[in-house]
Amino acid sequence: MNLWLSPHGIWYYRKVTTLPCGRRKEIKKSLHTRDKLMARAAVAKLLACVRSKAKPVVQPTSEPENPQPQSYIKPAVLAAKPLAPLLSVLSDRYLKEKALSWAPKELSNQKNYIGCFIKALGDRPAADYAKADVVKFKEDLLNTGKSPTTINKYLQKLSLLFNWLANHQEGVINHFAGLKLQRVKETKARSGYTMEERQRFVQWAKKQEPYRRWIALLGLYTGARANEICQLYADDVVLVDNIWCIKVQAGRPDQKLKTDNSKRLIPIHSEVLDAGFLAFVQERVGGRLFVELPHRQDGYSHLWGQWFSRNRPVPKDFHSLRHTVATILKDKGIPLQFAAAILGHTNGAISYDRYGGGVAVEKLQAAIEAAL
Repeated sequence: MNLWLSPHGIWYYRKVTTLPCGRRKEIKKSLHTRDKLMARAAVAKLLACVRSKAKPVVQPTSEPENPQPQSYIKPAVLAAKPLAPLLSVLSDRYLKEKALSWAPKELSNQKNYIGCFIKALGDRPAADYAKADVVKFKEDLLNTGKSPTTINKYLQKLSLLFNWLANHQEGVINHFAGLKLQRVKETKARSGYTMEERQRFVQWAKKQEPYRRWIALLGLYTGARANEICQLYADDVVLVDNIWCIKVQAGRPDQKLKTDNSKRLIPIHSEVLDAGFLAFVQERVGGRLFVELPHRQDGYSHLWGQWFSRNRPVPKDFHSLRHTVATILKDKGIPLQFAAAILGHTNGAISYDRYGGGVAVEKLQAAIEAAL
């Protein structure tokens, strides 16, 4: 039927004719639709109109004496099918819904994944993406040199989007199902700090300016995430059962937690207290502990992470301290529920909903002092 789909997803009527002089001439007319059925109907209407104009008008030789009035029959017109919304429009609805439960960083990441997909394959109605399109997108990711873990993030997040679309739009299929790469052991997996590296880390931390010193030592002796430490307020350092602890919480608008299990009390190791941490806290009463760090979309740890990467005493990242604490707790035989309460992990067997994972802080303090 001489239909042609433009790179922008718009259907055109296209016909090539040969003029009497021998030259080829292309006729192209936009049908103003992304729907193929509607495009076909528009072409049929266009051709019918052309044919009707081409017919000669024949005048009757004589008119009847008593002409009868002709009843007018209105030609049937097919109801226009509404245009399906583009993926960009539907994804905005999806992100608006997910914003109720996602952290800002996750929302930002998801926008990037969707934007990358639309840039690669064009902005079309969701039902117009075929299996071949999605496979090509995966192949393009493989050709970028991204790690298998990163590629799987793209595929997983877009699979979640198309699952949602399949539940909200007719004819949408999640072609991402089954495309995830098999798990592989990455060569750059994080490793913990050795005993010698931990000693070097402590000596390095003590030479830094106060706020950096305490962030570093808290990371080494609590296993807390960088942003959990960087977002602390002075009143998050509390005395519980005569034991000084840091309260990891999202009690203020600028504080956030990775998961619900992240809310916890972590006893402060005696090495940190003996180094003068409480005096520093007293100086910052009434506000944040680390006012030197500005807030960004993903929290307070952004500048800290950049500085640490440039000035770290050993070639391991800050998050490796968390792996170090987890490994030491395990090697020292600390019970699973104690380690989970300290690190803010899900126990896997027991569900807790109180600070400290339901474990008394004196037991957590004993575990931290014995292990670290």
